[in-house]
Amino acid sequence: MARSNHAEEKHYIRMTIHERIQHHLVWSTFITLAVTGFMVEFPEEWIAVFGQYREPVFYWRGLLHRIAAVVMIANLFYQTWYLAFTRDGRSYFMDMLPTLQDAKDMLFNMLYYLRISKDKPQFDRFNYKEKMEYWTGWIGNIIITLTGFVLWLEHLFPKFFFDVSILVHTMEAILASCAIMVWHFYEVHLKPGKFPMSKIFLNGKIPEHELEEEHPLQYQRIKQAEEASAASKA
Repeated sequence: MARSNHAEEKHYIRMTIHERIQHHLVWSTFITLAVTGFMVEFPEEWIAVFGQYREPVFYWRGLLHRIAAVVMIANLFYQTWYLAFTRDGRSYFMDMLPTLQDAKDMLFNMLYYLRISKDKPQFDRFNYKEKMEYWTGWIGNIIITLTGFVLWLEHLFPKFFFDVSILVHTMEAILASCAIMVWHFYEVHLKPGKFPMSKIFLNGKIPEHELEEEHPLQYQRIKQAEEASAASKA
């Protein structure tokens, strides 16, 4: 199908309104936390930029960092509520759980990339890469939240806890930033066919050709349900 015809094709819901709100909270707090956090790790560069205004700038830096942290934690509770108490959320959670098929898909995908196999694995609603990113994101959020509390309330903890927490907090922040910039941005926005940006996180809709190409098993179920629905109305 020519790219010029994609604008006229059918679209399917990929992200609900709750999932889009959660995603907006994730990326906005992530950027705020990353920028304000790395200002502490590399203060000389920032002091050189702000000069005589460095003291008020760093005061607001700390305030913004803590506000963004509170919003991020609130969003974790929001996501937990969504996964546990809504039908769409429970469906999302079940579809995101790792399975043995994910390990097989990873192996077969490597063979496909290496041109050892000519058959590309057939992915369902979420492939193994999306599941890995999702669950490592949860683990990273928990780690950075716990260590962040130690740094925020340092007077309540022994110095050893503070020293370990600042190391783990910083390393997790660097790891997460690299993963987002290298992995997530390429997979979601920058790879051929999606550049310069996927609009799914904005409108929640995935084009039919993209759903068929990237999630063929889910696409087949949707088409079968549509055909069954049309047959029952005939």
